[in-house]
Amino acid sequence: MSKAKIGFQTLVNVIGVRFFKEHENSAVFSYGEEDKGLFCFLGISLHPSNKLNGLSASMDDWDIYASCYVTDTQVIMDKCRLP
Repeated sequence: MSKAKIGFQTLVNVIGVRFFKEHENSAVFSYGEEDKGLFCFLGISLHPSNKLNGLSASMDDWDIYASCYVTDTQVIMDKCRLP
């Protein structure tokens, strides 16, 4: 399984599978390679009709979010704002 898929599945589980499925139309997943490993971010807007967040939004612009780093051997959780 790719590091991006591992990161995505980890973040969905941290946020909550049911919660994610209820809001997946207003969710954004992104990832990019950094020194610590592959950085993964999953953000969810609870008010998508009022404000559309994109990849350039800061973490605090998202109502719900979780982030992590995926290395060759582990997943390291980073910042989160959970439901």
